[in-house]
Amino acid sequence: MRPSIRRGGPSGAPAQAGLKTRLYVLGVFVMLAALGVGAATSDVADAVQRGDAAAVRRLLTQKADVNAPQADGATALHWAVYREDVETVDVLLRAGANAKAANQYGATPLSMAAESGNAAIVKRLLEAGADPNERMANDDTALMMAARTGNVAAMTPLLDHGADVNATEKVRGTTPLMWAAVYGQEEAVKELLKAGADKSLKDEGGKTALMWAIKNNRATVVQILR
Repeated sequence: MRPSIRRGGPSGAPAQAGLKTRLYVLGVFVMLAALGVGAATSDVADAVQRGDAAAVRRLLTQKADVNAPQADGATALHWAVYREDVETVDVLLRAGANAKAANQYGATPLSMAAESGNAAIVKRLLEAGADPNERMANDDTALMMAARTGNVAAMTPLLDHGADVNATEKVRGTTPLMWAAVYGQEEAVKELLKAGADKSLKDEGGKTALMWAIKNNRATVVQILR
């Protein structure tokens, strides 16, 4: 199973804090599943975790609970998104999967799809009722996560569905534009500015997106933001 988390990144307060929280939220989620925690507590989630599409369809035909969570709160939809299995995501959503479900660490299907940059899944989840402005346990938004990956295709449906382009993370005051600047995501920076991102906003440490780009030697992003 291929993880959908990013393990690298430049130095700096937002990057370090965001990476630490994401590794905790998604890393613990994966670790518990690998250890078998919650085994047999949700037949549908267990089947998706195994990648057994036939079992998923059989269970849904038998009216198994598509939203029954494993011990850590992970649902079948969490696992389908984690596996980036678009077909199974569609099957689960048609069966009534809750697009807003959060596991006990605060991870939702949308936050995971935004983190992996899977635009097709992001779009499907939003159309199924996921909140484009939902907050993770560390107060990040899905748009912040997508901005870090630099996947404009994943950012577009979020913005189209009303994601706040100037949302600030409450502890450090970081914005999607700051995250894109830290990671040197040029196209993401352009898209955010086009969508109305305010480059004059400052985080709790008094840094703007431009300052973060300079700090992390993102020369092209510096030119875009000046």
